[in-house]
Amino acid sequence: MIGVILAAGRGTRLSAIGVETPKPLVAVAGVPAVDRVVDGLLDADVAGIVVVTGHRADEVEAHLAGRSAPVRCVRQLRQLGTADALMAARRSLGDSRFLVAWADVVVRPVTYRIVIDGATGVDGALAVNELADVTSGAAVTVVDSVVSRIEEKPGHAPPVPGCNNSGIMCLEPSVWPHIEAVEASPRGEYELPDAINTWIGDGAVVRAVPVEGYWFDIGTPGTLATASDRVGQDE
Repeated sequence: MIGVILAAGRGTRLSAIGVETPKPLVAVAGVPAVDRVVDGLLDADVAGIVVVTGHRADEVEAHLAGRSAPVRCVRQLRQLGTADALMAARRSLGDSRFLVAWADVVVRPVTYRIVIDGATGVDGALAVNELADVTSGAAVTVVDSVVSRIEEKPGHAPPVPGCNNSGIMCLEPSVWPHIEAVEASPRGEYELPDAINTWIGDGAVVRAVPVEGYWFDIGTPGTLATASDRVGQDE
């Protein structure tokens, strides 16, 4: 199995931090976020890692080149969404099951192994975490521990609690035709959740795997600070 890390984002919500440092290299408790994901995937015994870079790709790739782990970088030439980013890695993945992780999501390292194990006997597994408000994330509808739908940035008001797409998933190669056929969203991006929805509609079974322990999207200075404090307590 190959692990894919999506690390092409701009980090605009990080304000001055994102200007100074590429988002994947922002430190969480002293360790660049992308390194935490790489280490977690290696602990899960993946055979190799493909990192999809984009914004300030040279800096991210130079950083990863210093690692002894089997990490390969490919570029998303334009930031057109997560499905488009995954397509940039298509040739590197072959026809095997693969694990997808976001570079700006911080979880316990064991989480990646738990998601891989959760995909046993089904077509895929999606890590989900409970949020007090899923309207700005990706709301996941779960029925009997199986994902029935993902809605990207539903934007309802008032806030709606529920399951959120945590940004970690294990997928069978049968998902590729759905990724290739996904249409642009109203935001003009090609979204991986849209492809997973059509895949599920075609009969794929995707198990929902609850995230155990902490989960942080380090997209803002506030969440980055909170993540650093929490992760630092565990190390």
